[in-house]
Amino acid sequence: MKHRRTMKPDPKFGYIDAIDCASMLGESLSALYKKTALGEIPFYKPNGKLLFRIDEIKAWIERSKN
Repeated sequence: MKHRRTMKPDPKFGYIDAIDCASMLGESLSALYKKTALGEIPFYKPNGKLLFRIDEIKAWIERSKN
């Protein structure tokens, strides 16, 4: 069985993965996945890997302020 090597995105390029995004937001992964499924949060999915642009997440947080 061949193992696929998965690489974690480097934040210096402006992208983070779902684990880091959930941590940044203080939410569970399932809550983050629900937000993506509902289109509530900006994300990208190249080659099936869920990615988030750090600047877009920060802007989304700012827009979500009460």
